[in-house]
Amino acid sequence: MELGLKDKVAIVTGGGRGIGETICLAFAKEGANVVVNDIVFEGARSVSEKINSQGGKSIPVKADISKYEDVVQLTKTALKEFGKIDILINNAAISPKKEGGGPTMTWEIVLEEWDRVMNVNLKGTLLCSQEAVKFMLSRKSGVIINISSVAGKAPFEPMATGCHYDASKAGIINLTQRLASEVASKGIRVNGVCPGRIETPLTKFSSKEYNQKMLSRIPMGRFGTTEEVANLVLFLASDVAGFITGETVSINGGWFMD
Repeated sequence: MELGLKDKVAIVTGGGRGIGETICLAFAKEGANVVVNDIVFEGARSVSEKINSQGGKSIPVKADISKYEDVVQLTKTALKEFGKIDILINNAAISPKKEGGGPTMTWEIVLEEWDRVMNVNLKGTLLCSQEAVKFMLSRKSGVIINISSVAGKAPFEPMATGCHYDASKAGIINLTQRLASEVASKGIRVNGVCPGRIETPLTKFSSKEYNQKMLSRIPMGRFGTTEEVANLVLFLASDVAGFITGETVSINGGWFMD
């Protein structure tokens, strides 16, 4: 099936590892030019070099998406290098972990940590979307995909997150719907993806007991893969999904069904 992504320009935030890295590699495989953003430049550079060594086109860009100036520079760099922005994947996020593991209770969260999570996860998604949309409106085309979480739809224990992370991911779902309704008539589509428990390097830091408890909630009996998430993102970004907007698609093995 032809996805129509060849020569498209995609910005992927948080592209230096995990789900973001796999998304970057998947777009490059489809012939897209990829702007790999990460706050850790070494991660972004490593992914970008991998793409270029395989015959793709990519550049790494260090930017803190919670800062307006950094986001402006990110989009300017993408436009200077590739001349356009066709696709924005808002993937970058943080989820502070409680010392010793386990969920962070609402009464345990300090305001500084609340602000940091909201600034990266929700404000960062807003800032990147604003700057990308400004360009997309001028061309009357574009796709934005926001990576939320199952925690944004159904926050519950034993997830090792906290209400700050859950609330930020719920806010992303609402932002996705609102922005999609505003730009649908202007040739721009906005959708979201809600992963459940996905096998990444970070899951290896969780205890065996915690992972087993998470696994017991998943009817399919396994964790998802970053490739499965990337394939869903590719579909939503492609011409094949041209009549889909304002949706946030769950990919969680049946953990939460809405």
